[in-house]
Amino acid sequence: MANLEKIETVKELHDIFSRAKSVVVTNYQGIDAEGISALRVHMRSRSVEFRVVKNTLARRALKDTDSEVLGEVLKGPISIVVGFDDAIAPARALADYAKSGAVKSPKVLCGTVEGKRVSSEEVQALADLPSREELISQMLSVFQGPTTNFAGVFSSLLRKLVGTLDAVREKKETS
Repeated sequence: MANLEKIETVKELHDIFSRAKSVVVTNYQGIDAEGISALRVHMRSRSVEFRVVKNTLARRALKDTDSEVLGEVLKGPISIVVGFDDAIAPARALADYAKSGAVKSPKVLCGTVEGKRVSSEEVQALADLPSREELISQMLSVFQGPTTNFAGVFSSLLRKLVGTLDAVREKKETS
């Protein structure tokens, strides 16, 4: 790679790392070219960026970014999965790809989420989290529970009051 190409690559990677909400570092060793192409298509469809990067260029690009803590992990054949809008999207996209029946999936080494380094186990835990919409739905159902219970108790009290008044009325009519 010519020197100018390296400088441009470092600038481009630095821009990517600067804008990223989360970055996951993976080892793609053992995945053939066809598998890498399928992986790129899968990641693009999930609105995350997948790149195979050179370690030295990536280390230089990481300087002065939130993901700088990843510098020491960049050894061997690595790729990065970057999420710009949703911090959990790269982890979820990798987990979905592994579940899709792919012959070989990239091995998660570690990552960063909004500047904080996370281990491969934590990346998997992030992938297992429900989506934002599901969490909002669960929260709304929790908020709705007390009002539903209050309405049920209130209606039960009204029914008992009406029943008692009806019994008093019947008793007065018979006497």
